[in-house]
Amino acid sequence: MPTIEVRQVTGRRDLRAFVRFPWQVYRGDANWVPPLTGDQMRYLDPSTGPFYQHADVVLLLARRGREVAGRVAAFLKHRETEQEEGALEGGFGFFEAVDEYPVVEALLDAACEWLRARGASLVRGPTNLSENESPGILIGGAGCPPVMLEAHNPPYYKDLLERYGMEKDRDLYAWRATREQIGEELSNIPPELARVAEVARRVANVTIRKIRMTEWQEEVETARQLFNVTLNHLPDYVYMTEGEFGRLANGMRPFLDPDLVLFAEAEGQCVGFCVAVPDVNQVLIHLDGRLLPFGWLKIKRLIRQIDAVSFKLMGVLPEYRRRGIDALLYMEAIKEMYEKGYAWLDGSLTSELNPTINLIAGRLGAERYKQYRMYQMAL
Repeated sequence: MPTIEVRQVTGRRDLRAFVRFPWQVYRGDANWVPPLTGDQMRYLDPSTGPFYQHADVVLLLARRGREVAGRVAAFLKHRETEQEEGALEGGFGFFEAVDEYPVVEALLDAACEWLRARGASLVRGPTNLSENESPGILIGGAGCPPVMLEAHNPPYYKDLLERYGMEKDRDLYAWRATREQIGEELSNIPPELARVAEVARRVANVTIRKIRMTEWQEEVETARQLFNVTLNHLPDYVYMTEGEFGRLANGMRPFLDPDLVLFAEAEGQCVGFCVAVPDVNQVLIHLDGRLLPFGWLKIKRLIRQIDAVSFKLMGVLPEYRRRGIDALLYMEAIKEMYEKGYAWLDGSLTSELNPTINLIAGRLGAERYKQYRMYQMAL
Protein backbone atom coordinates (compact mmCIF):
# COMPACT_ATOMS: atom_id res chain seq x y z
CA MET A 1 0.00 0.00 0.00
CA PRO A 2 1.42 3.44 -0.93
CA THR A 3 2.77 5.62 1.89
CA ILE A 4 0.50 8.36 3.21
CA GLU A 5 2.00 11.76 2.50
CA VAL A 6 0.66 15.03 3.96
CA ARG A 7 1.55 18.27 2.22
CA GLN A 8 0.46 21.89 2.41
CA VAL A 9 -1.83 23.20 -0.32
CA THR A 10 0.19 25.32 -2.72
CA GLY A 11 -1.34 26.73 -5.85
CA ARG A 12 -4.74 26.60 -7.46
CA ARG A 13 -4.58 22.96 -8.50
CA ASP A 14 -4.02 21.82 -4.91
CA LEU A 15 -6.76 24.16 -3.69
CA ARG A 16 -9.25 22.70 -6.14
CA ALA A 17 -8.32 19.18 -5.00
CA PHE A 18 -8.89 20.31 -1.40
CA VAL A 19 -12.31 21.79 -2.22
CA ARG A 20 -13.49 18.88 -4.38
CA PHE A 21 -12.36 16.01 -2.11
CA PRO A 22 -15.71 15.74 -0.23
CA TRP A 23 -17.36 14.50 -3.45
CA GLN A 24 -15.33 11.33 -2.93
CA VAL A 25 -16.34 10.92 0.73
CA TYR A 26 -20.07 11.56 0.21
CA ARG A 27 -20.63 9.67 -3.02
CA GLY A 28 -24.07 8.06 -2.66
CA ASP A 29 -25.02 10.03 0.49
CA ALA A 30 -28.48 11.50 -0.25
CA ASN A 31 -28.30 13.81 2.79
CA TRP A 32 -25.08 15.58 1.84
CA VAL A 33 -25.42 19.14 0.50
CA PRO A 34 -22.53 19.96 -1.87
CA PRO A 35 -21.09 23.45 -1.25
CA LEU A 36 -20.62 25.80 -4.18
CA THR A 37 -17.13 25.13 -5.52
CA GLY A 38 -16.50 28.73 -6.58
CA ASP A 39 -17.53 30.12 -3.20
CA GLN A 40 -15.25 27.65 -1.38
CA MET A 41 -12.33 28.51 -3.66
CA ARG A 42 -12.72 32.21 -2.90
CA TYR A 43 -13.16 31.62 0.84
CA LEU A 44 -9.99 29.51 1.09
CA ASP A 45 -7.86 31.73 -1.14
CA PRO A 46 -5.62 33.98 1.03
CA SER A 47 -6.10 36.85 -1.41
CA THR A 48 -9.91 36.85 -1.11
CA GLY A 49 -10.86 35.00 2.09
CA PRO A 50 -11.76 37.41 4.94
CA PHE A 51 -10.60 34.98 7.65
CA TYR A 52 -6.99 35.33 6.49
CA GLN A 53 -7.02 38.99 7.52
CA HIS A 54 -6.84 38.08 11.21
CA ALA A 55 -5.48 34.54 11.29
CA ASP A 56 -2.71 32.27 10.03
CA VAL A 57 -4.14 29.34 8.09
CA VAL A 58 -2.67 26.20 6.58
CA LEU A 59 -4.54 23.78 4.31
CA LEU A 60 -3.29 20.19 4.32
CA LEU A 61 -3.94 17.31 1.92
CA ALA A 62 -3.22 13.66 2.66
CA ARG A 63 -2.36 11.59 -0.40
CA ARG A 64 -1.62 7.95 -1.10
CA GLY A 65 0.30 8.13 -4.31
CA ARG A 66 -1.72 10.45 -6.53
CA GLU A 67 -5.02 9.75 -4.73
CA VAL A 68 -6.34 12.26 -2.17
CA ALA A 69 -7.41 10.46 1.05
CA GLY A 70 -8.10 13.34 3.43
CA ARG A 71 -7.91 17.06 4.11
CA VAL A 72 -7.86 19.45 7.05
CA ALA A 73 -7.31 23.15 7.76
CA ALA A 74 -5.41 24.37 10.83
CA PHE A 75 -5.55 28.00 11.92
CA LEU A 76 -4.43 30.37 14.63
CA LYS A 77 -6.13 33.71 15.14
CA HIS A 78 -3.90 36.73 15.67
CA ARG A 79 -3.78 38.37 19.07
CA GLU A 80 -5.52 41.75 18.81
CA THR A 81 -3.23 43.41 21.35
CA GLU A 82 0.22 42.65 22.74
CA GLN A 83 -1.29 42.69 26.23
CA GLU A 84 -3.55 39.69 25.61
CA GLU A 85 -2.74 36.90 28.02
CA GLY A 86 -3.53 33.23 28.36
CA ALA A 87 -2.82 30.15 26.32
CA LEU A 88 -2.92 30.33 22.55
CA GLU A 89 -5.76 28.24 21.12
CA GLY A 90 -5.58 26.87 17.62
CA GLY A 91 -8.42 25.54 15.53
CA PHE A 92 -9.02 22.89 12.91
CA GLY A 93 -11.72 22.50 10.32
CA PHE A 94 -12.68 21.48 6.80
CA PHE A 95 -11.95 18.00 8.12
CA GLU A 96 -12.79 15.19 5.70
CA ALA A 97 -11.21 11.74 5.37
CA VAL A 98 -11.73 8.20 4.22
CA ASP A 99 -12.51 5.66 6.94
CA GLU A 100 -8.88 4.79 7.69
CA TYR A 101 -7.24 5.78 10.95
CA PRO A 102 -3.67 6.06 9.56
CA VAL A 103 -4.89 8.78 7.18
CA VAL A 104 -6.55 10.74 10.00
CA GLU A 105 -3.53 10.28 12.26
CA ALA A 106 -1.16 11.62 9.61
CA LEU A 107 -3.42 14.59 8.84
CA LEU A 108 -3.95 15.60 12.48
CA ASP A 109 -0.29 15.04 13.37
CA ALA A 110 0.66 17.55 10.66
CA ALA A 111 -2.04 20.05 11.74
CA CYS A 112 -1.08 19.83 15.43
CA GLU A 113 2.63 20.16 14.67
CA TRP A 114 1.93 23.29 12.62
CA LEU A 115 -0.03 24.76 15.56
CA ARG A 116 2.62 23.79 18.13
CA ALA A 117 5.30 25.48 16.07
CA ARG A 118 3.31 28.72 16.39
CA GLY A 119 2.90 28.48 20.16
CA ALA A 120 -0.57 26.98 20.43
CA SER A 121 -1.18 24.79 23.48
CA LEU A 122 -4.75 23.69 22.63
CA VAL A 123 -6.63 22.81 19.47
CA ARG A 124 -10.40 23.09 19.17
CA GLY A 125 -12.83 22.23 16.38
CA PRO A 126 -13.91 21.38 13.84
CA THR A 127 -15.21 24.61 12.37
CA ASN A 128 -14.91 25.82 8.81
CA LEU A 129 -12.61 28.62 9.98
CA SER A 130 -15.39 30.82 11.39
CA GLU A 131 -17.13 29.23 14.37
CA ASN A 132 -20.46 30.13 12.78
CA GLU A 133 -19.86 27.95 9.71
CA SER A 134 -20.69 24.26 10.11
CA PRO A 135 -19.29 23.79 13.63
CA GLY A 136 -18.89 20.36 15.16
CA ILE A 137 -19.22 16.73 14.16
CA LEU A 138 -22.71 15.32 13.65
CA ILE A 139 -23.16 12.65 16.31
CA GLY A 140 -26.95 12.21 16.22
CA GLY A 141 -29.82 12.78 13.82
CA ALA A 142 -28.29 12.02 10.46
CA GLY A 143 -31.59 10.96 8.89
CA CYS A 144 -32.21 14.16 6.93
CA PRO A 145 -30.12 16.80 5.16
CA PRO A 146 -28.70 19.63 7.27
CA VAL A 147 -30.02 23.17 6.96
CA MET A 148 -27.72 26.02 6.00
CA LEU A 149 -24.53 26.48 8.05
CA GLU A 150 -24.92 23.04 9.66
CA ALA A 151 -22.41 20.23 9.27
CA HIS A 152 -22.97 16.77 7.86
CA ASN A 153 -20.50 13.91 8.05
CA PRO A 154 -20.17 10.11 8.10
CA PRO A 155 -20.69 8.52 11.54
CA TYR A 156 -17.11 7.23 11.63
CA TYR A 157 -15.66 10.75 12.07
CA LYS A 158 -16.55 10.70 15.77
CA ASP A 159 -14.69 7.44 16.35
CA LEU A 160 -11.62 8.51 14.39
CA LEU A 161 -11.28 11.85 16.20
CA GLU A 162 -11.74 10.28 19.63
CA ARG A 163 -9.25 7.53 18.83
CA TYR A 164 -6.72 10.27 18.04
CA GLY A 165 -7.25 11.76 21.51
CA MET A 166 -9.83 14.47 20.90
CA GLU A 167 -12.17 15.04 23.85
CA LYS A 168 -15.58 16.66 24.06
CA ASP A 169 -15.56 20.44 24.33
CA ARG A 170 -19.32 21.05 24.09
CA ASP A 171 -22.41 19.84 22.24
CA LEU A 172 -24.61 21.89 19.93
CA TYR A 173 -28.24 21.26 19.03
CA ALA A 174 -30.61 21.83 16.13
CA TRP A 175 -34.34 22.13 16.87
CA ARG A 176 -37.39 21.91 14.63
CA ALA A 177 -41.11 22.59 14.88
CA THR A 178 -43.76 21.88 12.25
CA ARG A 179 -46.86 23.91 11.38
CA GLU A 180 -48.91 21.29 13.18
CA GLN A 181 -46.85 21.74 16.36
CA ILE A 182 -47.23 25.52 16.15
CA GLY A 183 -50.98 25.16 15.55
CA GLU A 184 -53.52 27.10 13.52
CA GLU A 185 -53.22 30.82 14.24
CA LEU A 186 -50.29 29.95 16.56
CA SER A 187 -52.71 28.25 18.95
CA ASN A 188 -50.03 25.98 20.46
CA ILE A 189 -47.62 28.81 21.29
CA PRO A 190 -47.50 29.09 25.10
CA PRO A 191 -49.95 31.88 26.07
CA GLU A 192 -47.44 33.45 28.45
CA LEU A 193 -45.10 34.08 25.48
CA ALA A 194 -47.82 35.96 23.62
CA ARG A 195 -48.61 37.98 26.76
CA VAL A 196 -44.96 38.92 27.28
CA ALA A 197 -44.67 39.97 23.64
CA GLU A 198 -47.75 42.19 23.93
CA VAL A 199 -46.38 43.83 27.08
CA ALA A 200 -43.16 44.61 25.20
CA ARG A 201 -45.14 46.23 22.43
CA ARG A 202 -47.30 48.37 24.76
CA VAL A 203 -45.26 49.07 27.88
CA ALA A 204 -41.71 49.04 26.53
CA ASN A 205 -42.86 51.05 23.50
CA VAL A 206 -41.02 48.79 21.07
CA THR A 207 -41.63 48.76 17.34
CA ILE A 208 -40.60 46.00 14.96
CA ARG A 209 -39.43 46.80 11.45
CA LYS A 210 -38.24 44.67 8.54
CA ILE A 211 -34.83 44.92 6.90
CA ARG A 212 -34.41 47.72 4.36
CA MET A 213 -32.90 45.93 1.38
CA THR A 214 -32.16 49.25 -0.33
CA GLU A 215 -29.81 50.09 2.55
CA TRP A 216 -28.08 46.71 2.57
CA GLN A 217 -24.58 47.63 3.78
CA GLU A 218 -25.87 49.82 6.61
CA GLU A 219 -28.35 47.15 7.73
CA VAL A 220 -25.67 44.43 7.67
CA GLU A 221 -23.37 46.55 9.81
CA THR A 222 -26.20 47.27 12.28
CA ALA A 223 -26.86 43.54 12.55
CA ARG A 224 -23.15 42.80 13.04
CA GLN A 225 -22.82 45.34 15.84
CA LEU A 226 -25.93 43.97 17.54
CA PHE A 227 -24.57 40.43 17.16
CA ASN A 228 -21.27 41.31 18.83
CA VAL A 229 -22.87 43.23 21.69
CA THR A 230 -25.93 41.08 22.39
CA LEU A 231 -24.26 37.66 22.32
CA ASN A 232 -20.91 38.34 23.97
CA HIS A 233 -22.19 37.12 27.36
CA LEU A 234 -22.41 33.53 26.10
CA PRO A 235 -19.52 31.23 27.08
CA ASP A 236 -18.82 30.16 23.48
CA TYR A 237 -19.30 33.58 21.84
CA VAL A 238 -16.80 34.46 19.09
CA TYR A 239 -16.43 38.05 17.82
CA MET A 240 -17.44 38.53 14.17
CA THR A 241 -15.30 40.81 12.04
CA GLU A 242 -16.78 43.01 9.34
CA GLY A 243 -15.35 40.74 6.63
CA GLU A 244 -16.64 37.48 8.13
CA PHE A 245 -20.12 38.82 8.87
CA GLY A 246 -20.31 40.46 5.46
CA ARG A 247 -19.43 37.21 3.74
CA LEU A 248 -22.21 35.35 5.54
CA ALA A 249 -24.73 38.11 4.88
CA ASN A 250 -23.87 38.49 1.21
CA GLY A 251 -24.06 34.72 0.73
CA MET A 252 -27.58 34.71 2.19
CA ARG A 253 -28.78 37.81 0.33
CA PRO A 254 -30.08 36.11 -2.86
CA PHE A 255 -32.21 33.79 -0.72
CA LEU A 256 -33.42 36.19 1.97
CA ASP A 257 -37.06 36.81 2.66
CA PRO A 258 -37.04 40.46 3.85
CA ASP A 259 -40.14 39.80 5.95
CA LEU A 260 -38.12 37.42 8.14
CA VAL A 261 -35.23 39.74 9.03
CA LEU A 262 -36.49 41.95 11.85
CA PHE A 263 -35.10 44.81 13.94
CA ALA A 264 -36.57 45.99 17.24
CA GLU A 265 -36.41 49.75 17.83
CA ALA A 266 -36.93 51.67 21.07
CA GLU A 267 -36.06 55.19 22.09
CA GLY A 268 -34.71 56.00 18.64
CA GLN A 269 -32.24 53.12 18.30
CA CYS A 270 -32.04 49.47 17.24
CA VAL A 271 -32.06 47.41 20.43
CA GLY A 272 -32.52 43.89 19.08
CA PHE A 273 -32.68 41.80 15.94
CA CYS A 274 -33.84 38.45 14.62
CA VAL A 275 -32.69 36.71 11.43
CA ALA A 276 -34.63 33.78 9.98
CA VAL A 277 -33.64 32.57 6.53
CA PRO A 278 -35.34 30.22 4.05
CA ASP A 279 -33.23 27.05 4.02
CA VAL A 280 -30.77 27.59 1.16
CA ASN A 281 -29.60 23.98 1.38
CA GLN A 282 -32.85 22.87 -0.23
CA VAL A 283 -31.57 24.61 -3.36
CA LEU A 284 -27.87 23.73 -3.09
CA ILE A 285 -28.56 20.00 -2.74
CA HIS A 286 -29.71 20.02 -6.40
CA LEU A 287 -26.75 21.97 -7.86
CA ASP A 288 -23.80 19.60 -7.27
CA GLY A 289 -21.59 22.54 -6.34
CA ARG A 290 -22.16 24.52 -9.55
CA LEU A 291 -24.38 27.48 -10.36
CA LEU A 292 -23.98 26.68 -14.06
CA PRO A 293 -25.39 25.26 -16.29
CA PHE A 294 -28.63 25.58 -14.29
CA GLY A 295 -28.84 29.36 -14.49
CA TRP A 296 -30.70 31.68 -12.15
CA LEU A 297 -34.09 30.90 -13.68
CA LYS A 298 -33.96 27.32 -12.40
CA ILE A 299 -32.51 28.47 -9.08
CA LYS A 300 -35.37 30.93 -8.62
CA ARG A 301 -37.82 28.09 -9.24
CA LEU A 302 -36.06 25.99 -6.60
CA ILE A 303 -36.14 28.89 -4.16
CA ARG A 304 -39.93 29.04 -4.46
CA GLN A 305 -40.09 25.38 -3.39
CA ILE A 306 -38.23 25.90 -0.09
CA ASP A 307 -40.51 24.76 2.72
CA ALA A 308 -38.35 25.47 5.80
CA VAL A 309 -37.10 28.56 7.61
CA SER A 310 -34.03 28.51 9.81
CA PHE A 311 -33.71 30.80 12.84
CA LYS A 312 -30.04 31.76 12.86
CA LEU A 313 -29.59 34.88 14.98
CA MET A 314 -31.43 36.72 17.71
CA GLY A 315 -30.20 39.16 20.31
CA VAL A 316 -31.29 42.08 22.50
CA LEU A 317 -29.03 44.77 23.97
CA PRO A 318 -28.20 44.05 27.64
CA GLU A 319 -29.92 47.18 28.93
CA TYR A 320 -33.17 46.20 27.15
CA ARG A 321 -33.35 42.58 28.29
CA ARG A 322 -36.15 41.29 30.51
CA ARG A 323 -38.64 43.55 28.75
CA GLY A 324 -40.10 40.87 26.47
CA ILE A 325 -38.41 42.18 23.32
CA ASP A 326 -37.00 38.76 22.45
CA ALA A 327 -40.49 37.26 22.76
CA LEU A 328 -41.89 39.99 20.52
CA LEU A 329 -39.25 39.37 17.85
CA TYR A 330 -39.90 35.64 18.00
CA MET A 331 -43.68 36.02 17.74
CA GLU A 332 -43.46 38.41 14.79
CA ALA A 333 -41.09 36.08 12.91
CA ILE A 334 -43.29 33.05 13.63
CA LYS A 335 -46.37 34.90 12.31
CA GLU A 336 -44.57 35.80 9.08
CA MET A 337 -43.28 32.25 8.65
CA TYR A 338 -46.75 30.82 9.24
CA GLU A 339 -48.54 33.23 6.91
CA LYS A 340 -46.09 32.51 4.10
CA GLY A 341 -46.87 28.82 4.25
CA TYR A 342 -43.54 27.36 5.33
CA ALA A 343 -43.99 23.77 6.54
CA TRP A 344 -41.46 23.75 9.37
CA LEU A 345 -39.07 25.87 11.38
CA ASP A 346 -35.46 25.10 12.29
CA GLY A 347 -33.60 26.70 15.19
CA SER A 348 -29.84 26.18 15.02
CA LEU A 349 -27.40 25.92 16.46
CA THR A 350 -27.83 26.24 20.23
CA SER A 351 -25.10 25.37 22.70
CA GLU A 352 -25.44 23.18 25.75
CA LEU A 353 -23.64 26.04 27.52
CA ASN A 354 -26.76 28.18 26.98
CA PRO A 355 -29.39 26.18 28.93
CA THR A 356 -31.94 29.01 28.85
CA ILE A 357 -32.43 28.93 25.09
CA ASN A 358 -32.63 25.12 25.09
CA LEU A 359 -35.23 25.22 27.85
CA ILE A 360 -37.28 27.73 25.85
CA ALA A 361 -37.04 25.62 22.68
CA GLY A 362 -38.31 22.57 24.54
CA ARG A 363 -41.04 24.61 26.23
CA LEU A 364 -42.25 25.73 22.79
CA GLY A 365 -42.65 22.10 21.75
CA ALA A 366 -39.67 21.98 19.38
CA GLU A 367 -37.92 18.67 18.74
CA ARG A 368 -34.15 18.41 19.17
CA TYR A 369 -33.46 16.65 15.89
CA LYS A 370 -29.68 16.95 15.42
CA GLN A 371 -26.74 16.92 17.82
CA TYR A 372 -23.21 18.07 17.06
CA ARG A 373 -19.99 17.84 19.08
CA MET A 374 -17.09 20.24 19.25
CA TYR A 375 -13.76 18.70 20.31
CA GLN A 376 -10.60 19.92 21.97
CA MET A 377 -7.18 18.50 22.71
CA ALA A 378 -4.15 19.75 24.60
CA LEU A 379 -1.05 20.13 22.46
